[in-house]
Amino acid sequence: MTALQSIGTAAGSLRRNPILFVVATAFSLIQLPSIFAQAVSPLIGSIVSLGFSGLTIFIVPFFLGGVLGMANEAIDGRTSLGTFVSEGKTHYVSLLVVYFSLLVVNFVLSFVGVFASVFVGIAVLGSNGEMSTVALAVLGVVVLAVALTYLAVVFVVQFFGHAIVIDDLGAVDGIKRSVSCVRNNIVSVLGYSVITGLGGVLAGAFAVVISLLLTPSLRHQGAAVGGAGSGAPVASAFSSLPTVGVVGMVAIAVGLVLVSGLVGGFFAAYSTAFYRSIRPTNPETTAP
Repeated sequence: MTALQSIGTAAGSLRRNPILFVVATAFSLIQLPSIFAQAVSPLIGSIVSLGFSGLTIFIVPFFLGGVLGMANEAIDGRTSLGTFVSEGKTHYVSLLVVYFSLLVVNFVLSFVGVFASVFVGIAVLGSNGEMSTVALAVLGVVVLAVALTYLAVVFVVQFFGHAIVIDDLGAVDGIKRSVSCVRNNIVSVLGYSVITGLGGVLAGAFAVVISLLLTPSLRHQGAAVGGAGSGAPVASAFSSLPTVGVVGMVAIAVGLVLVSGLVGGFFAAYSTAFYRSIRPTNPETTAP
């Protein structure tokens, strides 16, 4: 299976080029201000996270271009930081255009979901607080449609960065190439998505635990909300988490950065190896 074979290819390139882990770890350092701010105060953490989120919109395209260029070069032999800089600069505009466009699509879909929820809420208030079966069904259909649309968009365009960097395409052609690769290799891409999805779930669960450890107020809120009854087990789980001091917070934050670097470096190598296995063998003559 192509998705499984690409793991071996990625592992080999990473053994020859551990610098990919270093680059991914360096990028994950931008998480630290948000982590420490969250530990001080959830409100401050939210403000800092919002600010850094706006900043990363302009950083991510450069990092994506650089790390994918390095991963592509690493599969064939050795790579270096020079490749990171040159590939990031060369493909920055195209990657920024697509990245920003996807953010807009995500915003629009989120707006549709929120608008549908508000509309149904108004309808419920107009019916003395009783949610009719029809209103509930409409809300369910809209939410499901929004979720499926978002997943479909992410699924078919997930290789736009690889197409832009590896095949040296523009923004529009990069999206077309990604859609074409997914359409022509649907089973392999599904297998790849399952593997990366499971990895994402594990990484997400780890991040949640770290957030709880670094933010005592979240544990207190969880206990207060849970109280008794059906929420008691959850509240107990929140309140039973150990409290960490300053040294512990630093150690956990460093650990999170290192784990993020390992996951990021592997994903860059793995996704690149997989894309190379499904891309057209003769891109110049293959219709996008």
